Amino acid sequence: MHLLRALKPLLRDLLSTLVFVGLLWTTGDIYWATGVGIALGIGQTLWYMHRGHAIGPLQWLSLVLVTVLGMTTILTANPHFIMVKPTIIALAIGAMMLRRDWMAPYLPPIVTENLDDREIVRAGYAWAALMFVLAVLNLLFAFLTSQLIWSWYLAVVPPLSYVGLLAVQYLMFRKHVLEKIRVRQTNQTV
Repeated sequence: MHLLRALKPLLRDLLSTLVFVGLLWTTGDIYWATGVGIALGIGQTLWYMHRGHAIGPLQWLSLVLVTVLGMTTILTANPHFIMVKPTIIALAIGAMMLRRDWMAPYLPPIVTENLDDREIVRAGYAWAALMFVLAVLNLLFAFLTSQLIWSWYLAVVPPLSYVGLLAVQYLMFRKHVLEKIRVRQTNQTV
């Protein structure tokens, strides 16, 4: 279980957001950044489908929300639609993460075979709680600050939060898996 391997799906999922924020910073044009973000999200999904990768429900939800809210932003010339998108996505993802078993497909067999289900469920609930906190924070930044400050928040706080929680859980899981393997090996030699 390598941390970089665990980060790969997260970085892949954040690609369109990071491109959106980068374009917003460099051009100052939320509509241009939104259009490119939509195109990248659709292109990424088509590419994964072409390569035979399964598209999970969270990815489909994100793509639909990005497209619908992005197009609404462009058509109404109201940037708040796209600025509220991360809140809606975080709430939807947080709600899905309240399912007890959502994390299991994302974990390697060595983890699921060696950790107690309760620990995995608690870790999943920690992700749900993080998503709800980020949803509220995004709403506050979207309506109480400028587009530039909001874009800085979007580029920094959620990704660092994801990486931070992932790192903490990775270290905890690693420690508990290694302990369980050591205990099992000790019991086998006795």
